[in-house]
Amino acid sequence: MSLKQRIKLHLRNPFVFGAGIGILVVLFNISIASLAEGSFEKGYEVFLTNGIFVYLIPLAVSVQMGLFRYHRNITTGNVAGTEKMGMAGSATSSLTMVACCLHHVSDLLPSIGLILAASSFLVRYKDTIIIIGLLANVAGSIYIARAIIKDRIIIANVEKSVS
Repeated sequence: MSLKQRIKLHLRNPFVFGAGIGILVVLFNISIASLAEGSFEKGYEVFLTNGIFVYLIPLAVSVQMGLFRYHRNITTGNVAGTEKMGMAGSATSSLTMVACCLHHVSDLLPSIGLILAASSFLVRYKDTIIIIGLLANVAGSIYIARAIIKDRIIIANVEKSVS
């Protein structure tokens, strides 16, 4: 088995897929903070100052993407609705972390009033923005979990009728 085939096989595992996406979320968020701060060390410090959200956001995205992968593995038909929900939830979580860190851009461009106003808004409502993103992610996970349950019932009924 080639390396490419082994990677594809591992990525079909919901736990590996979810954990991999969670790690990518962490790296993405640290990268955004590092770009805004001008160095990796400062970006990492900014990332860690977000408290519990540093753990909750990647965990929520990991769970949702693991559920998404599991659902993809058990279905063979049209899963467009689940794909959209999976992408929407992770995009929302990523965008909330970007929004959370965007106020650091004002350190680089203090002369632009819009950025200053936006950064002050983001600093003031950072936790609320992140909580809304997490709630959207949880809603996406619930949606996918319901789809899994529904599809497993359908699959079980089909297997029972074939036997």
